[in-house]
Amino acid sequence: MKILLNKQEQKIILSGNTFNLKEKIKIIGGKWDPLAKNWWLFLTNENLENLKKLGLSIEDHFDIKNLKSPAIPTDSYSVTNFLLFINNIITKNLFHNYWISGEISNLKQSNEHLFFDLIDKEQASSNFNKTASIPCIIWVNVRKRLDSKLNQILFSDGTKIKILIRCEFRKEGAKIIGIIEDIDIHFTQGELALQRLAIVQSLKNKGLYHKNKNISFPSYPLKIALITAKDSRAYSDFINELSLSKIAFKITLFDCNMQGEKTAENIVSAFQIVAKNTFFYDCVVITRGGGSRLDLRWFDDFSIAEQIALCPLPVLTAIGHFDDNSIADEVANISEKTPTAAARILTDTVLHSYQFFFQKVDNITYFLLKRLAKEKNFILSLQEKCTSSALKRIQSEQKNLKNIEKMLKIIKSSIEQNLQRGFALVYDDANNLLQGKHFLSPTYSKNLKLKFAGDCENHYIFVEVLVKAVSESRESTELDF
Repeated sequence: MKILLNKQEQKIILSGNTFNLKEKIKIIGGKWDPLAKNWWLFLTNENLENLKKLGLSIEDHFDIKNLKSPAIPTDSYSVTNFLLFINNIITKNLFHNYWISGEISNLKQSNEHLFFDLIDKEQASSNFNKTASIPCIIWVNVRKRLDSKLNQILFSDGTKIKILIRCEFRKEGAKIIGIIEDIDIHFTQGELALQRLAIVQSLKNKGLYHKNKNISFPSYPLKIALITAKDSRAYSDFINELSLSKIAFKITLFDCNMQGEKTAENIVSAFQIVAKNTFFYDCVVITRGGGSRLDLRWFDDFSIAEQIALCPLPVLTAIGHFDDNSIADEVANISEKTPTAAARILTDTVLHSYQFFFQKVDNITYFLLKRLAKEKNFILSLQEKCTSSALKRIQSEQKNLKNIEKMLKIIKSSIEQNLQRGFALVYDDANNLLQGKHFLSPTYSKNLKLKFAGDCENHYIFVEVLVKAVSESRESTELDF
């Protein structure tokens, strides 16, 4: 099947068996229409000449001598015509392949195709924060062809590469895309990766890389020093997530640039203020919204990483998305990907601590109640023992009293018997019962009272006497009245 040429408005349509010439058609600016399944070029003398060089017969289809350039309105352009005009210029002037070098940024993969930005930060204008960049694509068929080369280099964000591209203009978004055809594998790693490695190594050499990670994160991080841009989406997402918890967090905002040349200066200044007022904060949170990997490179900064490492409070970072990780994230105490996730870490920590506290209270309460019941049982047991012991002691004393009573009765009976036999009991004038030894005392009482038994039971006779003298012998003591 031959290649067929047709004219459609201001386009040259190529259909049929174009497979063997597709790479050459691409080089001269041909575009593939996946819906019509054909190639097309703008109808220009240059494109007709290029097709003629490819061996295609164009005289039967096109009048080269009378061919005019596409008519373009001179007063105003429609969007479509203007983009066609730009595309025509690019196609006419950028139909060759070009070697360019730069650093890979924001590398992504979709359906095995590779998409990334090739950046040139070194020559960025001092008037803008943005870095010169061009979006590039490695289609899957080219990737398979270059697979052996890709495996020999570090193809990742920050790697400096040299690539062969052809330019393609996309009307959607009105931008130029670099379609990669080849890679120079002898080109070394980019300065981004080398600088990043140098910063990390310097932090490790100074003992700062793990310093903040060694700080214990507080159980109740309620007082937060928040470093972010005040009017950013990150700030609102972070505050909204904390508000949902109904926990009384106290937020101190440090409004800082989170992108651009002032980023490091603002953040370092905020950390210096926090370091002088650590009593007012429990932790520091650095957060910003997502962006390209290039936007987050401001956090691959030694001064920021150093301040995080030296901060006496634990630092929580959330300055990227799931595929991004900066040096600031690496040296921080905790690293999360989004502001919402960072806020959730804080609320979960506080709620877990509350739960742990109340669980401790419940355990202590249970222990005290159990101990109280045990002590109560002990007191009741002790009370029973004391009562039983007291009763036994009373019974024992009652028994002793009865025995004493019996003895007293016996003594009384013996005294009564002696009195009945004519003996008498002797008392002094104070009614004290006297014995023989009392009369040997120089101060013995001479006024005595004698007690004799009477004729009737329980009847006694008392006789008062005056002692004149006391005489003593081996056998007895005699009194003279």
